[in-house]
Amino acid sequence: MEALRIGEVARRTGLTQRTLRHYDELGLLVPSDRSGADYRLYSHDDLVRLLAIQHLKSLGLSLAEVRDALDAPGGDAASLLRRHAEDVERRIVAEQELLARLRSLARAAEAGWDEVLDAIALSERLRHPEPAVRFRAALTGHATAPFDDLVELLRTDPEPGVREAATWALTQQPDGAVGRLDQALASGDDQSRHALAHVLGKLRDPAAVPLLARLLRDEAGEVAAKAAFGLGQIGGAGAVDALMGALGDARSLVRDEVAAALARVDGADEPLLAAVTDPAPTVRSLAAEVLGLRASPGSGPALAGLLHDPDREVRFAALMALGQIPGDAAGRAIEGEVDSPDEHTRLLARRLVADRQAFAAPRARNARAT
Repeated sequence: MEALRIGEVARRTGLTQRTLRHYDELGLLVPSDRSGADYRLYSHDDLVRLLAIQHLKSLGLSLAEVRDALDAPGGDAASLLRRHAEDVERRIVAEQELLARLRSLARAAEAGWDEVLDAIALSERLRHPEPAVRFRAALTGHATAPFDDLVELLRTDPEPGVREAATWALTQQPDGAVGRLDQALASGDDQSRHALAHVLGKLRDPAAVPLLARLLRDEAGEVAAKAAFGLGQIGGAGAVDALMGALGDARSLVRDEVAAALARVDGADEPLLAAVTDPAPTVRSLAAEVLGLRASPGSGPALAGLLHDPDREVRFAALMALGQIPGDAAGRAIEGEVDSPDEHTRLLARRLVADRQAFAAPRARNARAT
């Protein structure tokens, strides 16, 4: 092949002569020859190298990296490509963050650039190194604070007070916050899912119940326990059903929070009474405990029946629960255990009888006085 002058190479490749001269100056593509008039002359091998340059550039490699790769073909290509891939990943993350911020700012830009600048200033305060500044920004700027910035505070801020301020600010977001929170946090780490359960409970939105029911089954006990707490905050039939399904959770941390939630929500008496016949002793025991916390007189007969349960822990839980149930029927059931052959049951029954008598004495005196 006849050597080509720089103009012909530029025409055939679509590159500018300035680019080819720059490659020459860098030592990336030095023409193999010069004409008598000192024009650059490119051989076939030069054009092959130029094609290789363009291929490597298409991977996003810098010109210096391309030169090193071509000048040392036996070098560690895998390491170079891995490092470059890591750089690309970092740039993608940064670009995604920028994209999210631009979209957030676009929502604030409907009235003009003043609102955009205000939103940027608020965003900077939410990222301020001083916790007090971040705290005030979340509280005072909740109406215009970018959703993504508040979520980031809730997810990662080291200060509990700042996270709580971000939680409150997110509860002031317009309708649709439940779905957006799920998208932003559900697929994150344990801390992100814990934050999601926390803010969903604070929202008190029935639409959050299915999400909290899912988090109640989370592999992280702290997340599941926070979901139970959130379901107790929201209440309703869906929340009760989800909590009842977790009565037999193997983790004591979760069971304790489930019990506390069921003790305070409306509509739990009937499913709890049904649960005292569950095949699992753990479920029967916890159902009895919660019925005691609810102190509903109607649960007395079911709890009295559990005093004959084959499981000792269930019997003990039922006796403890009866101690919190008002009425003579519960009292008689307790008195029936004061001579129990089981020492712990006997001692507890006697203490409960004494407590009920001590409580009843002032009431009787007050009744006589009136």
